[in-house]
Amino acid sequence: MKILSINNYHRILGGSDAVFFRTAELLQRVGHTVVSYAAASEGDSPSPYASYFPATLNTRAPRLRDVARYVHNREAARRLDDLIKAEGPFDLAHLHIYYGQLTASILPVLRRHDIPIVQTLHEYKLACPVYTMERDGKVCDDCIEGSTLNLLRHRCKGGSLVHSLAVFAEFWASRLQGDISDISRFICVSDFQRRIMERAGVPKNKLTTLHNFVDLPHEVPAANRGQYLLYFGRIEKLKGVGTLVNAARRCNIPLKIAGTGAMAGDLAAAIASHPNIEYLGYMSGAPLAGLVANARAVVVPSEWYENCPMSVLEAKAAGVPVLGARVGGIPELIRDGKDGFLFNPGDEEDLLRVLALLDGCDLRRMGDAARHDIAERFAAEAHLAQLLEIYAAAEAGRLA
Repeated sequence: MKILSINNYHRILGGSDAVFFRTAELLQRVGHTVVSYAAASEGDSPSPYASYFPATLNTRAPRLRDVARYVHNREAARRLDDLIKAEGPFDLAHLHIYYGQLTASILPVLRRHDIPIVQTLHEYKLACPVYTMERDGKVCDDCIEGSTLNLLRHRCKGGSLVHSLAVFAEFWASRLQGDISDISRFICVSDFQRRIMERAGVPKNKLTTLHNFVDLPHEVPAANRGQYLLYFGRIEKLKGVGTLVNAARRCNIPLKIAGTGAMAGDLAAAIASHPNIEYLGYMSGAPLAGLVANARAVVVPSEWYENCPMSVLEAKAAGVPVLGARVGGIPELIRDGKDGFLFNPGDEEDLLRVLALLDGCDLRRMGDAARHDIAERFAAEAHLAQLLEIYAAAEAGRLA
């Protein structure tokens, strides 16, 4: 097959970007051709198709031109058309996160070229205009139960009516351009997310659950690990880092934190007087893999409807138990008491409870169980087989 793989960025800024790259590599590994399309930005991974990439929009300090392109990026549509004409024909397009940069302007282009579309849903944008289903630090489903006008009433985008109006306009412009109707199949990365999409009105026959995958390292995990807990990921309020830091302060357990994000400065200030907590900044590649492999346990304390966080799968693949918040899709990944523990999101006392449980556990046994679960449920081979079935269904829909 010749597959057009589309994402906002051609570099890794978060878990969804990592899935974009890993999926392309998995397909190429078995002989499929993958052509990538994304917005151009500083620090991009090399691509032979980079000359077709449109400029990145400035969404933090937008100019008037950027605001208009946030709703409908005419350059992204034109350059995608050029890419298809030069490199096509394509059997299928696989979208990841494209709104906000490329925008739904690309959907009519794909439709015009009769390319069936599959999209992996990494968040909740089809149900929640601000993607997160979170407001004022708490989960929120007002736009599903009521109207997207709640976005304006609550000023969900940064507390600003102007910014919320821009998001509202983008949400409905995307809907009118086919962000549901033009997609043949949606890949939900958790059963929880699939149920949310059903409640939001996405047709059930377009929804399939396919969890993310991870390669299982060949190395046997070390028998003797460090004594530290590890959090790695974005440093943001909805990730629950504050709850984790407070719990670590109280029990004086060594905690290492790797990542970057909007709360990085606040985090550094908060832990300055706590020698048991170490903030390492952004890490990736082999240094991060080594940090994970030698952790006593990885903690995923999210306080929003997390879908299928790669941090859980990567830790389990390394034979490291995971302590995860009982929210969103996380409970689908952790077998409570077997390869980790679940605790109530935002509940410092419950997190302290599961931290205490670690002291009486056979961590090597839990780590072995974690690796076995990865091999059984989240291995690349099984993921690829199901992905190709989804592709075939999308293609069959085009031919029908």
